[in-house]
Amino acid sequence: MAKSEIRGLYDDRRKLKFLKELAISSHVKNSATAANVSVSTVYLWRERDPEFFRAWMRSLAAGYELLEVDMLERARNGVEKPVFHEGKEVARVRHYNDGIGVKLLLAHRHMVAMTRAAEEDINPEQVRASLDRKLADMREKLLKREALAEGRAGSTAFDNDE
Repeated sequence: MAKSEIRGLYDDRRKLKFLKELAISSHVKNSATAANVSVSTVYLWRERDPEFFRAWMRSLAAGYELLEVDMLERARNGVEKPVFHEGKEVARVRHYNDGIGVKLLLAHRHMVAMTRAAEEDINPEQVRASLDRKLADMREKLLKREALAEGRAGSTAFDNDE
């Protein structure tokens, strides 16, 4: 076997190791270190090898999916944190970060809506009309509040339809 072929096999193994680590960590430097290759080398591979570039992007996507699963698990189940008193741990409490949950919901809101619409066989025009009605109601309430705040309305009480 020629020296270049041996080198190619060795590089293939290092590329595979790098891509596996990248899928787990989404961190280029750590993945390169785990594969025993320099960061500049993996960027050179990425630049010169279109298939490696595609595999890199798939690995990153997989890594971000894992991160999203971890964040979703934290949002749903919280994270245990110690409580200290006078330097000693006296309890553990479950801390929830609602911001993570909200961001995940916002990221997937469109996909969930499309899935529900497909399952319920909803007409897009019906959805649009419903949204238009809701927006008009919201606008009307906002205008009423502004009028009340500026003293233009005859009444000083807010509507109870919120």
